Amino acid sequence: MRVKDIWQKNAKIIKWIHKECASYLPLMLLEEAIRTVRLYLNIWVSAQVVDRIVAGHSQEEITHLAFFLVMLSCVLALLQWGIDKVLIVMRRRVENGWKVSMARKSLTMDYQVLENGKTQDIVKQIEEGENYAGGINGYCQNLAWVSKCVLVVIYSVFALIPLFRAQVLPESGLKKTLVDVLNSGWIGAMVIFMFGVMVIYLYKLMKRITEVQNRNFECAIPNNRRFFYFKSYIMDYAKGKSVRIYNMLPLVMQKVKEVAENNRRLWDGEVQQLRRINVRHKGLFSICLLLAYLYVGLKVLGGAVSIGELAFYVGIIMNLFECISNTMDIVSFMMLKSEYLFNYVEYLDLPNEKYDGTLPVEKRLDNEYELEFRNVSFHYPNSEEMVLDHVNAKIHVGRKMAIVGPNGCGKSTFIKLLCRLYDPTEGEILLNGIDIRKYDYDEYRNLFGVVFQDFQLFAFSVAQNVAAGTDYDVDRVWSCLEQAGLKKRVTEWEKGIETAIYKQDDEGVEISGGEAQKLAIARALYRDAPVVILDEPTAALDPIAELEIYEKFNELVEDKTAIFISHRMSSCRFCKNILVFDGGQIVQMGSHEQLLENKEGLYTQLWNAQAQYYS
Repeated sequence: MRVKDIWQKNAKIIKWIHKECASYLPLMLLEEAIRTVRLYLNIWVSAQVVDRIVAGHSQEEITHLAFFLVMLSCVLALLQWGIDKVLIVMRRRVENGWKVSMARKSLTMDYQVLENGKTQDIVKQIEEGENYAGGINGYCQNLAWVSKCVLVVIYSVFALIPLFRAQVLPESGLKKTLVDVLNSGWIGAMVIFMFGVMVIYLYKLMKRITEVQNRNFECAIPNNRRFFYFKSYIMDYAKGKSVRIYNMLPLVMQKVKEVAENNRRLWDGEVQQLRRINVRHKGLFSICLLLAYLYVGLKVLGGAVSIGELAFYVGIIMNLFECISNTMDIVSFMMLKSEYLFNYVEYLDLPNEKYDGTLPVEKRLDNEYELEFRNVSFHYPNSEEMVLDHVNAKIHVGRKMAIVGPNGCGKSTFIKLLCRLYDPTEGEILLNGIDIRKYDYDEYRNLFGVVFQDFQLFAFSVAQNVAAGTDYDVDRVWSCLEQAGLKKRVTEWEKGIETAIYKQDDEGVEISGGEAQKLAIARALYRDAPVVILDEPTAALDPIAELEIYEKFNELVEDKTAIFISHRMSSCRFCKNILVFDGGQIVQMGSHEQLLENKEGLYTQLWNAQAQYYS
């Protein structure tokens, strides 16, 4: 990645932090500034006390100076403590805001973008990077450390200027000559040159460290992925049943040990490389520190620097060199953290692809809507294989329709396009003769209540799951539960519709697969949309049980449009219009009786193949 790109992405991260909590970074910088002042104040106090003792100042004067500086240090310490307590709250706010931003982006992103393989790769990299390099607060802390180091360098440079200009009091003699040499331009140029060489060399070492860590990070990703996959078998109580019944513990532990061994080899290799780099790092640091001590020592011998100033300058130099050294380490680690934080930035910057129209959907009391697929073809992103191929169909609101066919024939994709989770690759979908892309997306989406094949319930209360929100009509919730056949079960729970489902807390309840299906149906009913869709949510049930649910649901939707999707013909034979899909195309269309008249048709073949289950 180019340096320019790195700076731009870091700028975006910092801009986001400032937007989330404007005072967070300034307060953090202020805290580091106070910490730096306290550090140099202690060094300066020590030097002043030593010089006054050597000069024979009175004990009272020295005591007053020490008392004043101790009180100043205490005030700064209290101020720093107060800022730190405020920063603890802000740190949580920034971290929560970061998570909320990710959640908001995920929920507002076009479904076709969210489901895209490239987007999912970014999500994986975010998860793996967070496990490896920490979160946004770690990044902020690194920013604070870098700012502290910058402040230390700036203060140290200004504090050391008098050292290079210090003159010996005698006008002649060996001491004067020694100090003149030390103050000469070529010595100053040599010091600046050596300082520059040290910084450049440390930068190269830092770059090398970053390369080693990044390479290790990339190699660790597949191992971490496998580790967390197998960890789920150990920690997930639902999977624990299979582990125990089939005595899979030795197999799972073997896989975990393999991953752990791979990670150990990676870490050992990184440690060896970093150790060699660190030896060169410490060696250079020691040589430069020795030369600095020699320079200050010669100044002391020349009489240009006092004993107290010796302690002061030595302390300054030690902090400066240590700070430069730490800066390289911090920047190196910060760059590593940035690599995964850039994935956050990339994710947050992903643009929506769906055209959002502005036309309002006509509110019709008679629910007279007509939906039409006109020569629609579709393939998923990153694939050229057509899932739907030139599909033509009309859906009249108020009528019942079934969509049947073998697995993988395009039934669920048909519904995704109808609900505008995806837009067609070719052709168009019309609502009352107008392309659905021209309608306001939220208004169009409100036309549908869907129970998907892979429907999801959430660890919220029953009422919130039914209403899909925090505000709900209690009577209406109970009515929908009753229609779905779940009211009796919910009344048995102490908190009724306020009962949380799933064991996310001590008061949550586990529900069966059948109860979950009924709860999902109640949610679709609560929405009271003109078009209600059942997309194989009962595929795991036997044909008779599935037929009962579909027939019950058919009664519940009354005059609404109901679209039933199944690969079992018996479940949908009560529908007057049945679409038969095969290979992404509608190969047959008609009522159950009409379709059976074609003895060679796919519908008849599927019906006869399944006849044993519903004869």
